[in-house]
Amino acid sequence: MSGNESCAIPTMAVRELLTDEEAEGLALTLLAGADGLDNIVNRPRIQKPGLALAGFLEYIHPGRIQILGKSEINFLNERASAERSRIVSQVCRQGVSCFVVTSGLPPPPELLEETERQHVPLLRTELSSSAIIDALQRYLEDRLAPHAVVHGVLLDLYGLGVLLLGDSGVGKSECALDLVVRGHRLVSDDVVEIKRRGDVLVGTGPELTRYHMELRGLGIVNVKDLFGVASVRLSKFVEFVIRLDPWKPGKRYDRLGLDERGYEILGVALPYVEMPVGPGRNLSVLIEVAARNHLLKLKGYNPARELARRLGERLQSDPHPGSDEERARSSGPEPGDGEA
Repeated sequence: MSGNESCAIPTMAVRELLTDEEAEGLALTLLAGADGLDNIVNRPRIQKPGLALAGFLEYIHPGRIQILGKSEINFLNERASAERSRIVSQVCRQGVSCFVVTSGLPPPPELLEETERQHVPLLRTELSSSAIIDALQRYLEDRLAPHAVVHGVLLDLYGLGVLLLGDSGVGKSECALDLVVRGHRLVSDDVVEIKRRGDVLVGTGPELTRYHMELRGLGIVNVKDLFGVASVRLSKFVEFVIRLDPWKPGKRYDRLGLDERGYEILGVALPYVEMPVGPGRNLSVLIEVAARNHLLKLKGYNPARELARRLGERLQSDPHPGSDEERARSSGPEPGDGEA
């Protein structure tokens, strides 16, 4: 099953490298090309354009940040002024997002002129090439990670990230509140922002509404203020999905637990359970049991499969199952066959 989350294409403008608080550690300053600060960065991988400076322009990947270290700057400085201008001009026309000069090196005048003329930002940092590449890579992997916004509730149950889904009004928030009262932790209510990092999903809440919960008839409450810092957490891996579904007469629900269903978010398939909601069902306890049962499965024990295995072994050893009393009756004398 695929999620109906709203997905956004991950991109960012070069100017965010200068204005984003999380990018302060990059220590970047603008030298030229201010008119190109709205250029888009859409790839987290960094590139060193050594081959492109030598004339192999097909190796330039548009949308990437280009690093100019000591070897690149020395290569340019060894060329005549006219050739430097030609080389830089050709590279700038390949869809470069921006250049970053490392180790505080002074750029050649032609590099400043051409980047200014072609609206390609030229940035500089005091960090070495290896340090800035590592820092930029980590920053961009987080900033450009595929992400989605899901309508649901994310909780930490026994260390397991559980995402509750369901139609509006089905009782997700009330159930989540009951679970918080029972000692579990809230990550986000109503809106869950999910990022994919490699093969895992990380969920958090919007900064504006973080730790808040809407309860019909009561209004907005702050879970952190009501129950303390131990009742919430900033983010959590999304590992298990439970959909709360209003009970529908005649609908078939899994009763044995043998059906292995999946729920796809951002291309990652997650274990999925559909739980009917009806009068008299204690949802918070059922969700706790579902989380515990899933943790057991992760350890290699599946109670439904174990029962099916034992039943299969019993059927093979005894093709006519039944109680001892039934077998005794079936093998005993027929009425009227007794002694006179």
